Amino acid sequence: MNSVRKKKRTGLQFDIESPLAIELRRIMIRINRELDLERKRCIMITSSERGEGKSLFSLHFSQVLAHHMQKRILLVDGDMRRPVQHTVFDTDRAPGFAELLRGDDEGVKPHKTVLANLDFLPAGLAGDNPSKLLQEDRIRAVFATLKLDYDIVILDCPPVVPVSDPLQLVSVVDGAIYLVLAGRTPRDVCERGVNILKSVGTNIIGVVANNLAEVLPYYFDHKYYGYGERVRKG
Repeated sequence: MNSVRKKKRTGLQFDIESPLAIELRRIMIRINRELDLERKRCIMITSSERGEGKSLFSLHFSQVLAHHMQKRILLVDGDMRRPVQHTVFDTDRAPGFAELLRGDDEGVKPHKTVLANLDFLPAGLAGDNPSKLLQEDRIRAVFATLKLDYDIVILDCPPVVPVSDPLQLVSVVDGAIYLVLAGRTPRDVCERGVNILKSVGTNIIGVVANNLAEVLPYYFDHKYYGYGERVRKG
């Protein structure tokens, strides 16, 4: 069993000079200009709807950061309703983020990955009503603790149109990256998601048009989709 798990985790490493990794490195460079990643930072990754690639982007972006920055990186699966990251890392779903929010800190420890400076915290078990766990004082306490051990926290959040969970996490993030599926996310749905985030003062640092046809993400500034730059068609 141990050998099987080791093999699966080793498979998380991808070609750091692949077209995907190079495009993600460009995104990292542009975001660094916006946020100054030399400081302690927490970045939310979200989308308008399910199926737009936010979790895969969160995973690969965390790996690129770990490869290219001498920083302690933590990937948090903040989608307590439909978590997927624990299946990728071949770990248990709990204990994790939900238990920290609940105050059940004992035994909750991020998992090590094959990259020495990248750790992973699974979603945990939130029960039938995850939003009840998202109390502002508890959220702030949890992330204050995480920032003691990590320089950059990547928070894989649920989509903003179906649920309100990401809005309750805005107070602890320095910026949000918004994923859309190039050629498939309707403009009105994307604009609704942007407006929902902006309504609570979210710092939208960029929009990534996830082009599945070419397996490449494209980055645009926060004025994308009717706020400035036009989308590159996938």
